[in-house]
Amino acid sequence: MNRYEKIFLGIIVFLTIALIIFLNIDYSGHKMKFEEDRIIVNIDNIYIKDIKSVELLDDVFIGNKIKGTNTFKYLRGEFRLGNDIKGKVYVYNKSKPYIRIIAKDKVLIYNDKDSNETKETYNKLSSTYDISKTINVKENIVSKGNKVKYNKTDSIVEIVSIMPVVLIFIGIGIYSLKRKTPMHFWSGSTVKSEEISDIYAYNKANGIMWIVYGLSYLLILPIGVVFGEAICAIITIILATFGLVALIICYKLIYKKYKVK
Repeated sequence: MNRYEKIFLGIIVFLTIALIIFLNIDYSGHKMKFEEDRIIVNIDNIYIKDIKSVELLDDVFIGNKIKGTNTFKYLRGEFRLGNDIKGKVYVYNKSKPYIRIIAKDKVLIYNDKDSNETKETYNKLSSTYDISKTINVKENIVSKGNKVKYNKTDSIVEIVSIMPVVLIFIGIGIYSLKRKTPMHFWSGSTVKSEEISDIYAYNKANGIMWIVYGLSYLLILPIGVVFGEAICAIITIILATFGLVALIICYKLIYKKYKVK
């Protein structure tokens, strides 16, 4: 292994650690738990004696994130729920209805991944504590203007953060396609013209390799939408680590193919 390969592999290790830290998001599901005197959702809990109203709604308003996680698939954390109103949100984006609990010092909006499960949770909440006798319970009421609003700021950040990577690798590929002299792989190294039997084909193969690698990063976002952020994170790490190793192997095969015998 030469000096450039050691540097390159060092960068891979660094990127792997950085990505693991960056992608260390809450990938676990959320589920409402029932205890004797309170309900618990992840780290949040509400005492039954503090509950003022429980509603099962077809639509709710969820504004900007204050802290927590905002992804294509779910919202978890503290969000703005209206003018000067903050609340805890545990919601799967494409699943209706929603349970809204208003307590003495807290508002909680919750649903399960499946709509039937949400209704079961609502019924269990009502029956377990017999809350209908002591608090205001409403079912399937949709307040005017209470439409779901998902803040896509985090998604835009993801797109913006990925695009420079895509453009850099595609740029390298285009640069390789337009070069008149042999394209090199390692920074600071050179490939002499007399080393390569067909410079045009050699540069074209290198260009396609870099462009395909850059475009592969565009798969991250749709995969995240369809299969969830956990799979998305795994693919990102694979592309940034094993993908780079694959680039080294691919380049060596290209160089070996077009090297003058």
